[in-house]
Amino acid sequence: MTAVNYPAVQCDGPGDGGKDGCYAETHHPLARTVSDVRRLRRELGWHERPCGRDICPDCWKAGHR
Repeated sequence: MTAVNYPAVQCDGPGDGGKDGCYAETHHPLARTVSDVRRLRRELGWHERPCGRDICPDCWKAGHR
């Protein structure tokens, strides 16, 4: 068995309005840092708010900003 560590970004939005929030997560195979992931995934609709929150495309379209 092999374990691999990789940088990932998780959505900080509320998801469908449930108490647990959104479980969306993204990563990129060429990213070495979380900043790389944010930069590379911006093209796919991921947003980073000024306060440091990451919002997935679904939450962003639903108005959870």
